[in-house]
Amino acid sequence: MISLTSRRGRYSATIVALATATLVPGLLQLQAPAAAEDPAVPAVPGLSRTNGVGERIEPGSIGDAVGGLLDIDRRGSALPSLAQQSAASRLGVQDLRWNAFGTPSSILPADGVLAKATSSNPVTAARNYLVGNAAVFGLSADVMRGLELVNDQELVHDGGHAVLFRQTFGGLTPALGSMVTVGVANGEIAYVSSSLTKTTQQPPAAKLSASRGWLLAAENVGIDLADNLVADIVRSVSDGWTRLNVPGLAQEQQVRLRALALADGSVRPVLEANVVDVAGGHAEAYTVLVDAVNGSILHRENKVENAVGGVADGPSTMPQAIGGGLAASNNLFPFTGEYTAQSCGPDHEFEITDDSTKSILMVGTALNPANDITLELRDPSGAVLASADLLTSPETLTYSAGQIPAGTYSAAVCPFDSTAPIGPGLYQLTVATSDTSTTGGGTPGGGVTGTAGNPRWRFFAANPTLDSPSQTPKNSVVACWFNANAKECTLPSGSVRNVAAPGPWDNITTTGLPSFTTIGNNANTHEAWASPLTPGGLFQAPYSVNQKYTTRFTDAWNNSECSPTELIPGGNDINFSVGNLFVTHNRMHDFSYYLGFNEGNYNMQLDNLGRGGVEADPEVGNVQAGALSGGQPTFLGRDNANQITLQDGVPGITNQYLFQPIAGAFYAPCTDGGLDMGIVGHEYTHAISNRMVAGPDEGLTSEQGGAMGESWSDQVAAEYQFSHGYSNGGNVWAVGAYATGNLTVAIRDYAMNKNPLNYSDYGFDTTGPEVHADGEIWNGVNWEVRQALVKKYDKKFPYNNKALQQRCAEGSQNKGPQRPALCPGNRRWLQLMFDSFLLQQGATSMLDARDAFVAADQMRFGGENKSVINAAFARRGMGKGASVKDGEDTSPKPSFASATGKNTKVVFKTSSGGRIFVGDYEARATPIADTLKKTKKVGKKASFTPGKYDMLYVGPRHGFMRFHMTVTGKKKQVVKVRTTKNLAAKKSGAKIISAAAGSVHENYLIDGTEALSWGATTNGNVDATKPKIAVDLAGKKARKIRTVAVSAMLKRNFGDPDGGSRFTALRKFAVEACTKKCTTKKASWKRVYVSPSNAFPSQRPRPVAPTLIMRSFKIKPTKASALRLVVLENQCTGFAGYAGELDNDPINDTDCKSGSDRGTIVHVAEFQAFTSTFPSWKSSYGIDNPQRSFR
Repeated sequence: MISLTSRRGRYSATIVALATATLVPGLLQLQAPAAAEDPAVPAVPGLSRTNGVGERIEPGSIGDAVGGLLDIDRRGSALPSLAQQSAASRLGVQDLRWNAFGTPSSILPADGVLAKATSSNPVTAARNYLVGNAAVFGLSADVMRGLELVNDQELVHDGGHAVLFRQTFGGLTPALGSMVTVGVANGEIAYVSSSLTKTTQQPPAAKLSASRGWLLAAENVGIDLADNLVADIVRSVSDGWTRLNVPGLAQEQQVRLRALALADGSVRPVLEANVVDVAGGHAEAYTVLVDAVNGSILHRENKVENAVGGVADGPSTMPQAIGGGLAASNNLFPFTGEYTAQSCGPDHEFEITDDSTKSILMVGTALNPANDITLELRDPSGAVLASADLLTSPETLTYSAGQIPAGTYSAAVCPFDSTAPIGPGLYQLTVATSDTSTTGGGTPGGGVTGTAGNPRWRFFAANPTLDSPSQTPKNSVVACWFNANAKECTLPSGSVRNVAAPGPWDNITTTGLPSFTTIGNNANTHEAWASPLTPGGLFQAPYSVNQKYTTRFTDAWNNSECSPTELIPGGNDINFSVGNLFVTHNRMHDFSYYLGFNEGNYNMQLDNLGRGGVEADPEVGNVQAGALSGGQPTFLGRDNANQITLQDGVPGITNQYLFQPIAGAFYAPCTDGGLDMGIVGHEYTHAISNRMVAGPDEGLTSEQGGAMGESWSDQVAAEYQFSHGYSNGGNVWAVGAYATGNLTVAIRDYAMNKNPLNYSDYGFDTTGPEVHADGEIWNGVNWEVRQALVKKYDKKFPYNNKALQQRCAEGSQNKGPQRPALCPGNRRWLQLMFDSFLLQQGATSMLDARDAFVAADQMRFGGENKSVINAAFARRGMGKGASVKDGEDTSPKPSFASATGKNTKVVFKTSSGGRIFVGDYEARATPIADTLKKTKKVGKKASFTPGKYDMLYVGPRHGFMRFHMTVTGKKKQVVKVRTTKNLAAKKSGAKIISAAAGSVHENYLIDGTEALSWGATTNGNVDATKPKIAVDLAGKKARKIRTVAVSAMLKRNFGDPDGGSRFTALRKFAVEACTKKCTTKKASWKRVYVSPSNAFPSQRPRPVAPTLIMRSFKIKPTKASALRLVVLENQCTGFAGYAGELDNDPINDTDCKSGSDRGTIVHVAEFQAFTSTFPSWKSSYGIDNPQRSFR
């Protein structure tokens, strides 16, 4: 999902960063095998998996960038014309930015109104505005009149309309971009965003077939098929797609003809191909645009967003295992099997033991929901009693009679009209018998009749308590569709029935009948221990004829300490975990539905109930994905989660994995990620943002868009838990606390509610620019905005009123949630977030998203929060004057001045020239001011909105100095920063005397920046080899040193591929001094300081940037001409949490020193020395710990 510098950023005109978003950023040292080497992916003669074309990022743990090929984008770029700029200057707007095609990416009015609407019809009003302002877009009025209406996207609760149009070219729909969105509300045009291209050209005729286009796309991403397999591909056409059943791939593949407009004005016909390969722990999915004339690849995008078998025929031989104790009921029979184009699956026999049976219900579900199946019920003689084909999957059959005689009956799953299945023809089949007649019938509004009753599900509202291996969590709850029995139904927030639902979650809406398992309108959930193509896969899920999915949780994975012996049929709490994920997906569906993620706005449902959008795309949930083969040595089935979201109408897929400690990479406890609401909610929100932004088919496509996608996923998952009053056992604003075992920050550098980051910090983390890390910037920004709205409305709508929070978050069987205008500020913020999704384009930037949020407030609330919102954005660097080239820009220009409020001009004066940063970071951050005489890149003045700021001075000769700044609101303010000389600075005259063998980049230690580091690789672990590096201090005479400052910050760099490995960062060190002949072999060194053992603290699951950046250490006043830094421990060797055997997996050595090579490498970014002492530093964001001591 990233190059070494960008998630989706282009690194040449040829290859662009393709992105898969992971749940967490940055360990590249784990070298996972290619898919062909993954034991979960069976070898298929004639199909080979290669690395594909272009640079490939290897997958790591949940903390890493997603593995995969970098994006490609060959569309080019264009600038706006002078005529466009002139037309734009007459609009009177607060903000207007240009996209890569020379048309406006965002137009935000200064007073909240671009124009009065010319019609009460929002579509007409929007089109008229575009026609009247066509010159701004470099297009004619006739082109604007001819734009195709994609959708009149309605913002829920009367929030207005986001009217979406697009260009068409020769009758072809664009595959990417070429769209414009107009915000219309209250008789006003409030906002415009676009990805329009300045062209009226038509594409040439396509020459390649759809199948040929898909084959070229597959080859590009590393899937090659021999001629004999190509001949076996089964093709069908529906809903505009050519659908392919490709031997060796479990999922349906899709391809269709589209157009792609290029920046130079030309338009190419393209074959838009989805190449999806999900098997066990292996998950790859790309959308590739292939030139339909010459076969070249014009665009490629990784569609995986990370957080991170054959079926046995015949009746189940393990009813207790599959049903969790409930399937053993004598009138429920679960089966699995496989059918082909030529034959039905096996006869699944079941026994009716008396003559009192009056009805038989069959529910069959194809593994691939795109496969159409038919059902047959046969009597004891083999004659067909009944058959059913509703043209759907799941498929249901109901047979009723006054009396059904005892005997051995059978059920079969067959192909529809001899149609070959897409992928393997695997299915689940449930047969239920009843002594009462079945009449069926789901009713709108959550009412149910017939066999559909009051289903109950046991699950964890947030996650299990993180107990010791000798304990079992007891905090699971039972959710009921309606509270018929209050004692049994223990979910604190009440029943889960809601007014918009057509029936219970396990109902098949086309019949109103239950599936008796984890299949319904919104979700299809099952076990995925192995590849669906691997014989022996179980496709396990809970079954219950009375719809009581209340299996108890035993905490098997944690209590066994990751023992692989738990992975047996019915083991490892698989049925509970499947049920838990099914419930959580449905909860997220219902929660987001009332915020605007509904059928008309491209949500995920099997049946859209005639409410708009494209149906047949419920969320597919793969539980404990790759568990059987995903441990050593690949770890593809551990420590992650991911989401694949394709076009509206194509089912979303999520993979949830087991967590396990991995040496030198990620130290999680033995947990199941699918039980962590923070992780599940995070992944589901990827589907939300990638459908609602630039819907229905594009999603987020830019570097900054990818970062915001990670952030929005964090925010929505946490807000869901907070608004319902659920506890994750730690900080609810830390996503993944249970799965990672870290209750403070979980998988991130910071919890959302204690986050100091701002827009100037882009690229701050050890990874450099990376979507998970930079998504934390958007977390900090949005927390500022959220809390500003909370504060404004707290008196009238109390934030701490739990009952009010729940009424605002959740609907009931009779009505939806309370309208946001009657809710606390956090619900208003969340609603504006969802509104803003519909106002943005796929190549959005953080400033575009800011504008969309401000516009959404104008549309929904009449702009009553504009000043509060603008000031909050400004405090995090997104104020008036902030700028960005486009959504790919990784060095945006920050501004801390409000667009609508008071600002203070701050003048910085320093003892020595340097750069001034807002926040904690220097490496890769953008300064707000500069007092260097020769450069003066940004000047010594900057405007700020009132507030308190943590600041950082960095000078080439005077080192680092942190200081606080309070801006009061006066017109002008002078801030003096007093610094002293850094005697270990190269610019001051210091030099490297010597360094340990195996050293690289020694001079980076004294270059005055944390951007890059000295590294040393030794023949043993560093706690034994103790590598050293000596610095000749500035000046001819010895000086008395009182303070040293050290940074363990990291960044992978040329010549040092391990430079970004967190476990190689310094942890403990010593300082030795020399006074005479220090540059010779006769030098005498005396140890004058030994740091605390946690000078740079470690934590599980891994070290993080906030504990690695520059710290100062007071030492005993020591006269020295030279100082020597001695490494005593790195993160790998020095922290007990990374040592020893931490699990019961016999082939997994978890000890960092013996199980990885991280203990043999160390990195130190900066070493500084001062004659002065400095006070300790306290952050304004509450993120300090007792060991943290800044200058």
